Amino acid sequence: MMEPSLQTKVQQLGDLDLAILVSLTAGQHCMFSSDPPWTRDLRNELRLSCTDVFGLQAAVIDCSPNTTVDDFSEMLLVDDVENFEDAPEWRGDPIDLRGLSPSRGHSPGHGKLGNTLDDRRIANVVIAHQFDRANSSVQTQALELLRTKRIFTRTSMHVAPKSFIFMVVLSKPEARLGHHLNDMFAMSHFHMTEDGFPHLEGLADSSVNSVFSAEEVKQLRTMAEQVRLTGEIAEYLHNIVVFARLNRYIKGGITAAATRHLRALAMALAPLHGLSYVTPSLVALACRKVYPHRLILATAETERSLQWGSDPQALKNILQGMSIEDVIEDVLSSVETPL
Repeated sequence: MMEPSLQTKVQQLGDLDLAILVSLTAGQHCMFSSDPPWTRDLRNELRLSCTDVFGLQAAVIDCSPNTTVDDFSEMLLVDDVENFEDAPEWRGDPIDLRGLSPSRGHSPGHGKLGNTLDDRRIANVVIAHQFDRANSSVQTQALELLRTKRIFTRTSMHVAPKSFIFMVVLSKPEARLGHHLNDMFAMSHFHMTEDGFPHLEGLADSSVNSVFSAEEVKQLRTMAEQVRLTGEIAEYLHNIVVFARLNRYIKGGITAAATRHLRALAMALAPLHGLSYVTPSLVALACRKVYPHRLILATAETERSLQWGSDPQALKNILQGMSIEDVIEDVLSSVETPL
């Protein structure tokens, strides 16, 4: 069982802090979005949450169609220090976070070490702002990083840390990454602007008692691995996947990776709720985080009942106004919940 002090910390977290903690506990990558005018504030809030709450060194990458593969690879790297607390404190403008990473003006072969061994490392957390705007070459490089846990620059090879987390801040909620890269992200979270940005606004608790140590995160990971998943819950999870694949509103997006992520996320949520087993409500909650960035909704031209003579106009009326959230709820309501 979780220690009472750790349980208290979890209960005091805001939505973004909690999303990061779930990602760390599950060992999975996460996608964030908000209304377009607030994406920079969201990026800054995530960086502050990583440093102030979890003590993790974050590399922030501002992406555009002009970002090159070399730019991306360079900005992943930070100076290698034994402890994050030993690193020089960053005091720049809270809006311009490029000082966290090497300047784009420096080519990979002309860094501060010249032609000597590059002893920098990949940051514990990478926050890629507006990564959906990056070109396909950069997104392919990111996919390679997430799959192999390493990246090559012109001077050396860099291996990602064991607890490496890649976070994407989308330029707008409906934006998507490339198909295969998109499937590497276990969960997505939409931050409502009315929830505010506590760290940016100075409203967050910055006391020592509110900080999660590496040992505490490791403890949560161990607890998640030991969570019990009964046969009934495993069947419930399987039925959700089957019903989603058969749902008339869904054209695609129910991938094998999504099913693995659904299971991992449901198990990671259990210890955060003080449980040693997965409940149906945790599976449903995990569904609402795993599928929104994946689902491809059917249209009046692609809905499968057209094969059997359905009226296109009637289908258009049925599908009109259906959102991804509505479809997920429709699937969950169709599956019998185990007692």
